[in-house]
Amino acid sequence: MKLSEAGGTPISGSEVSVTFFMPAMPAMGMAAMRTPVSLSDKGNGLYEGSAQLDSGGTWQVTVVAKKNGQTFASKQLSINATGGM
Repeated sequence: MKLSEAGGTPISGSEVSVTFFMPAMPAMGMAAMRTPVSLSDKGNGLYEGSAQLDSGGTWQVTVVAKKNGQTFASKQLSINATGGM
């Protein structure tokens, strides 16, 4: 993931976290799943981390960036992961 200001200047020195969430599916006997990941600052506005999701399907993803304890950016999106349960 890359963080930059509106003008394109990279933002380094932030705390970036990503949370993957899949709601419970009682009809399939599945409990809700949540996988949090803290990303490492690699410099020049680049942040990276890895996670292993427990199931394929549609995951809700929340990305939060903080600096000095204050949230300055957040984004929510959905991803589709392949794989079994």
